[in-house]
Amino acid sequence: MSNRWFGCVRLAIVTAVAVAVAGVAPSNAAAQSGFVVVVNASNPATSISKGDLSKLFTKKARSWPSGSAAMPVDLAPGNPIRDAFTEKVHGKSTRALSSYWQQQIFSGREVPPPERKSDDEVLDYIRSNAGAVGYVATATRLGAGVKTLAVTD
Repeated sequence: MSNRWFGCVRLAIVTAVAVAVAGVAPSNAAAQSGFVVVVNASNPATSISKGDLSKLFTKKARSWPSGSAAMPVDLAPGNPIRDAFTEKVHGKSTRALSSYWQQQIFSGREVPPPERKSDDEVLDYIRSNAGAVGYVATATRLGAGVKTLAVTD
């Protein structure tokens, strides 16, 4: 069995325990994958489709429906939550998405979203930027200044 398989199993167990302890069920498909999508509390959006979310993170779309600039932020490579997000939202492996960004950079078209090392750093970025969107582990305490965004198919 691979380390990746054990990592996925560990993530599933941690998520199940967190949900059981919190006494609430994940509210959407993203939460069931071990992450929640988070935006600045001032963002009027309440939900987003996986396709539109993918477009924001690949910078194929640059703004929210309200017209404000979107500012996606990723967790650092190697983070299992980033792997889950990439597979669920983009339908690709993190390696495939990395290849996409290498092509974008090499061609001079675009650079990937900034990366943060931890859930807390992602949340700080989102609190500081009205148009920010990111994702954190389901069990992360969000605190003031941010809210979750439901992800639809």
